[in-house]
Amino acid sequence: MKPRPRIRGSTVFRFTIPAGLLGLILCAVPVRSEPNAAAPPPEQPILTLNAAVQWALKSNPALATFRRNRGIAEAAVQIARQYPFNPIIQHYMWGDWGPAAAGVTNHFFQEHTSRLDLEINGQGKYRRAAARAALTRTEWEIAAQELLTSITLVRAFNTSIYRQGKYRLLEEAARLTEDIAASTKQLVENGTLRSADLLLARADVVEARNALGPARGVMIVAENDLRRSLGIIGEPFQLQGTLEKDVVLPDPLFLTQAALERRPDLHGFEIAVREAENRLRFEIANRWGNPSLGPSGEVNETSVGFVGLWLIWQAPIINTRKGEIRQRQAELARAAQAVHQSEIQVRQDVMASWARLTQAKQVVKNFRTDTLPTLRKTLQEFDKLYLAGQPGVDLSRLISIRRRLLTARDAYLDALWELSQAQTDLAAAVADLSFAGCRAAPPESEGEQLNQPSPTQQPSNGEELPPPMPVPGK
Repeated sequence: MKPRPRIRGSTVFRFTIPAGLLGLILCAVPVRSEPNAAAPPPEQPILTLNAAVQWALKSNPALATFRRNRGIAEAAVQIARQYPFNPIIQHYMWGDWGPAAAGVTNHFFQEHTSRLDLEINGQGKYRRAAARAALTRTEWEIAAQELLTSITLVRAFNTSIYRQGKYRLLEEAARLTEDIAASTKQLVENGTLRSADLLLARADVVEARNALGPARGVMIVAENDLRRSLGIIGEPFQLQGTLEKDVVLPDPLFLTQAALERRPDLHGFEIAVREAENRLRFEIANRWGNPSLGPSGEVNETSVGFVGLWLIWQAPIINTRKGEIRQRQAELARAAQAVHQSEIQVRQDVMASWARLTQAKQVVKNFRTDTLPTLRKTLQEFDKLYLAGQPGVDLSRLISIRRRLLTARDAYLDALWELSQAQTDLAAAVADLSFAGCRAAPPESEGEQLNQPSPTQQPSNGEELPPPMPVPGK
């Protein structure tokens, strides 16, 4: 857009119109760099990141379903503690007859036996140890699922904040184009600009308004993803948070060691090795079978009584259970390999997230220290030159600078979102939500019962909710 030469006139006309246009543009484009959330309406509850994590740990239906696995594992421990065999009691009674010369004096032949299958190779000890290991493994798996739920919630929360910031930037761009179109109309009526400039300005307004619809749809999708992680359906809330967070990067070796100590999925695999070992020991001990032993009594047809002992044993001669033992050995080898795989994956996760966070932090730093300050300073200089009537500093260039600032703020918001995702990756890798901006919740007092939320209950400040990512036995 190339404006015509300025029409000479009175001093009031020369300086009043540009000053008014500059004031409209300044009102349309605030120079804030932080995409903080706007003040929420009073009728909607405020939801912070910490409260959202606590609420998801309590109300997420998928997590509640997964926690039911602990009851199954506890029942398996109870089964293992019980003796697996019941006594076998047999009673036989026959009527008998015959000549007196045969010595038949008792016409009711009786035989009574009772037997019990015995575990003589310590099978019960290995069975109970395997069940306890399975319970501990289940607890670690639940902890890993809780960590995964928390990480998913943090990503959904930050994405929703990000989408709201993008939508607000598009609204600012739309207001800028509307104010530019209104000012262009005044300048066209005064003869400073051509009518073609007004047509272009109106086309920019239409384009800016059309961009609001898709952005609004994406923002609604992000809010619904957050509701899904929270376990709620249509309850309204207002997010309180920002993507502007301080980042402190510890040494990667320290982070790796912390991850190896804290990752619940790794501990679950380690306990699975113990479980597989006990199952192998049980199979080796069980190959010799379980002898059935018990007393026996009999009264025959001549009224002679017998008392003795029953012993039944399946000798491991034909079937020595080599196949079952090989299966348990393969399961133990697979469990050990899973631990090795998990350790490598933990190290890879830490290094990858650390590298991503380092790069994202540098990009955000460049925006804060170079890009945005330079554009703001350039805009201020252009404003001074434009008001002073500097040759070559026309309205189109001034508008171009303001649009570049909006574009830079949009790119800065993208960089902040990337930084938040990198922080969340590191939190997942180290199993520490503090890297994602979450603080630990205060522990509950002994005997305090958790209140189950109703379907219409709104998220509160989260103080009464359980702490994130409980670790079994720690």
